[in-house]
Amino acid sequence: MTRALLYDFDGLLIDSEVAGLRSWHALYESFGQTLDREHWLGEIAAGRGPCMPIAQLEEALGRALDWEELEPRRRTHRDELIVARPGVRDHLARAAELGLRCAIVSNAPGWWIDEQLANTGLDRAHFAVVVCKDGKRAGKPAPDAYLAALDALGLRAEDALAFEDSPVGVAAAKAAGLRCVAVPNEVTAELALDAADQVIPSLDAVTLDELLEHHGSSTMRPTVPPPANSASTRSASASG
Repeated sequence: MTRALLYDFDGLLIDSEVAGLRSWHALYESFGQTLDREHWLGEIAAGRGPCMPIAQLEEALGRALDWEELEPRRRTHRDELIVARPGVRDHLARAAELGLRCAIVSNAPGWWIDEQLANTGLDRAHFAVVVCKDGKRAGKPAPDAYLAALDALGLRAEDALAFEDSPVGVAAAKAAGLRCVAVPNEVTAELALDAADQVIPSLDAVTLDELLEHHGSSTMRPTVPPPANSASTRSASASG
């Protein structure tokens, strides 16, 4: 029986990967250049985000740029674009109604998670545990962060269901022995997510009750296709 839900953060709960891509596109265009989308996707696929294509822009222009002036402007633009992904609020509310414990399991640092929860208006109280980058634990695709979350919750892998948006995240969840639902965003929809147990286009495409029934049954329903294209644990700290 599923007792907990474990969520990636960037690109899964919040649309930060798309916002980051668009903010860099805008910056490149302001200099009359085009961002190399394939390079960006390669960085995301390899789990090397956040992608910061500074050197590529300077090379294209043939000169150094004043990043102390440019980067704050780009970050402000990015943050203005970051929103909670479709269905996230209702999904978390339903999890609370069902008495399911929730955790964030991310390669991002704790300050970023806190900042963007506040930025998007998502309630930190939804999450009993937050496991984030601490400089000691191996990041995804290693299973360490998921194992830390399970340990903090006092649960086994079979008691939890993971939600991820990228191949690296799916690999981490599966390596930890978890069932995993992939929910790609506009960026990661272009990447291979077939290692997941199920792929859905968004958290409002399938209800949480349907997902729980699906993963509590020995009979798997057909996967809903994704859109055509359209890491300091708060040291696994428990709260609430």
